[in-house]
Amino acid sequence: MKDLAMRVVLGFLLIVCGIVCVFIPKKVYSLILDLTVVYCLINCIYLGYLYGRERKKKDLLFALFSFLFVVIIKEYTYIPEWIVRVSFGAYCLVCGLAMFVQYGLHIMNRIRHRTGYFLMGVMYGALAAFLLFSPDFETEMLLRFFGLYFIVLGIQYVHDAYDAVQPSVKYKWKRKFRVMLPPVLCVFMPDWAVQSVNKYIIEGKVPSLYDHKGEEDETVQLKVMVHVGPEGLQKVGHICFAYHDVVYSYGNYDTESFRFNQTLGDGVFFNVPLEKYIPNAMRAENNSIFEYGIHLTKEQRELVEKEIDRLEKRAYRWYCPIEREDGYDRFPAFRDNYPSRLHYRTGAKFYKFKKGKFKTYWVLGDNCASFIDLVLGKLGCDVLSIRGIITPGTYYDFLETEYQKKGSPIVYRTIHPWSREQADSYKEKSRQFS
Repeated sequence: MKDLAMRVVLGFLLIVCGIVCVFIPKKVYSLILDLTVVYCLINCIYLGYLYGRERKKKDLLFALFSFLFVVIIKEYTYIPEWIVRVSFGAYCLVCGLAMFVQYGLHIMNRIRHRTGYFLMGVMYGALAAFLLFSPDFETEMLLRFFGLYFIVLGIQYVHDAYDAVQPSVKYKWKRKFRVMLPPVLCVFMPDWAVQSVNKYIIEGKVPSLYDHKGEEDETVQLKVMVHVGPEGLQKVGHICFAYHDVVYSYGNYDTESFRFNQTLGDGVFFNVPLEKYIPNAMRAENNSIFEYGIHLTKEQRELVEKEIDRLEKRAYRWYCPIEREDGYDRFPAFRDNYPSRLHYRTGAKFYKFKKGKFKTYWVLGDNCASFIDLVLGKLGCDVLSIRGIITPGTYYDFLETEYQKKGSPIVYRTIHPWSREQADSYKEKSRQFS
């Protein structure tokens, strides 16, 4: 109930902020500038105090930067406007390029129904060009746009909370319209959640790591897992699913096919027993995992099984380096290669696609989140119906929201938090075939 209350409060705040942005954008802009100046001045004083007490040069340096930023804002009022304009324009440009790259990959892989990516690319590109180069740009117009977005998002938050407390409302996966948080915010949401859980553990509090609604013995055929690692790109996360306790995970696993700093490559998926996968991900890969159990109807099970069967028929067996070189007695030589160490520890089997969608992995397009839509999309989920850059965090936000609803088929949520004790207690064992 606490999460629902926070969602309602956040929803109303977004609606109020949106209305203010739409109707009095100039005052909002002035208020933001004034608050920024006040914050920087307070931060400057605080850092100066820390420097006087601890004599750390970085505190003095950042204090000077804060003061300099205040001077720049007061003397050159157009600079904050330029920053907002360029930042949002750059975001639209990245989205446009991502859509065009995906469109090109679909042409290369002879995939139909690709026109939508081209149109989205044109739309994002036109908006980016206007923001970056148009002399007619007005900050007020951009704030009004943000205001409309806040209003719609706030209404959705309140509506989701209402559905969660209404048992009489018949649950539907599919909705006609859904607004998502910006990828910039979604991308680190799982990591923030993990840090919150770990904070409770450090403070000696016991957070709820397992929540279940409905009957405890209710059969759960489908499980979705959102991973978060402790550092670097691992914080962005990964998402996969398990059906009848067999994990299916898609990614850019073939190091020999990496292009453009690992953002492109041959699409590879693997399957492995769930009972081996989760302990390995936690103890050996230092991942925290959010696991969601989904109850399926008979019709939904048939749809999922059909999709998995299609998936396997479109693929051929790919052998990771330790398999190709029969290097099981030389594991340290393959330790840095993820497919090799996963296969060694769990017996995971890897596959590549012969043709079609997912033949080529693209981090801002056909990625692990898009792969999940193969299954959840068959249930009617609409996470990807409004196309943009989709991250595991986008799906995490969706799953958390839907779990709160009483009629939702997501019947349990389990959090597997990584800890140093678990990692240190893990000892490599000889590879076991499944």
